[in-house]
Amino acid sequence: MGKLVYCKKCVIPNSRPKIDFDEEGICGGCRGAMEKAHEIDWVKRESELKELFDKFRSKGGSSYDCIVPVSGGKDSIFQVHMVKNVYKMNPLCVTFRTDARTRLGEHNIQALRDMGVGHIDYSPNPVGINKLALKSFRIYGDNALADHWASWAIVARVAINFKIPLVIWGENPEMEYGGPDEERELSTLGLKFLKKQNILKGTTIHDFIDEDLKLSEVVSLIHPTQEEMDAVDYTPIFLGYYLPWDCERNVEIAKEYNFNVREEGPIMGLYDYSDLDCKNIVIHHYIKFLKFGFNRVTDNCCNEIRKGRMTKEEAIRLVGERDGALPPREYVLHFCDRTGISEREFWEILEGFRNKDIWYKDSDSKWQLNGWIGGEKIPEEWRNPLEKGDL
Repeated sequence: MGKLVYCKKCVIPNSRPKIDFDEEGICGGCRGAMEKAHEIDWVKRESELKELFDKFRSKGGSSYDCIVPVSGGKDSIFQVHMVKNVYKMNPLCVTFRTDARTRLGEHNIQALRDMGVGHIDYSPNPVGINKLALKSFRIYGDNALADHWASWAIVARVAINFKIPLVIWGENPEMEYGGPDEERELSTLGLKFLKKQNILKGTTIHDFIDEDLKLSEVVSLIHPTQEEMDAVDYTPIFLGYYLPWDCERNVEIAKEYNFNVREEGPIMGLYDYSDLDCKNIVIHHYIKFLKFGFNRVTDNCCNEIRKGRMTKEEAIRLVGERDGALPPREYVLHFCDRTGISEREFWEILEGFRNKDIWYKDSDSKWQLNGWIGGEKIPEEWRNPLEKGDL
């Protein structure tokens, strides 16, 4: 049985995929934050961004200059604001329309459209998407792999078909949340980057095709080849490579365009402005608690520590109070309904992915995390209905 070890500066554990600690016990996410604050020449990088925009800017506004992938979240609206209103580009916005979109997500995607942009709200075949979602859930304990494949593949396919090579993604997750040094410095989201993403489990859509799931049902999730992308000079950049990324700044700008936060408070984590648009992503985040021993409160606390807005002591308290809370039952039931499984089967599948290297049963036969920074015992209200015997 392994024991969780935590970064000396923040509250991220060594169980997080792709995280590494240096000889001082500091994680890649904190090193990235220090690089952003003290080492990166942001003036130079913005100059590089302007040159890139000028290279792809259409003459006379006769066509779209770039694509901005959007979900309707606060980062999406910030990206559109910067691209359209600050750098005077003409973006086409593209969204993978999940059938798990929330009402608040629908409102916020309309707020983004009302900024004055063209928008493709693309809905793949829901039968194929849900078959793939159930397969990945059973095999990998991940309910959102299909959503991630769709987001990346659809955007790339639109860029090629419309011959709009410049794509403006948001932050580089390895820089913001922690990853290997060489990946924190990446400025583009290409195939090499995708192949290294733990979320994809080293798979392609073809790995899931069988007599039950036909390729024709998930054709929109097939990512273009490198040859197809090279043919149009496909250039997918991280805006967060060129401009310092901060969710608090992003949401304040988004609110200027009628972006709404969740009135009831955070759905998961610390922020009332995150994870608003899709029911699936909330479940996806919860699963991290079973697999890796942390959840969105940890993610958010680490971000706040790195931005200098929270102490580690405050973060530890919040992790102990809130990190492993269950996803809303209505979200679980929505996923069950779309994939054709029962609520009991949902939790049985998830229990199969509880990481026994970090979880153990105490003398009362209750699951506890070995070395958990939040305390000695997991709060009883975090135990799922299967563990409680309610199903």
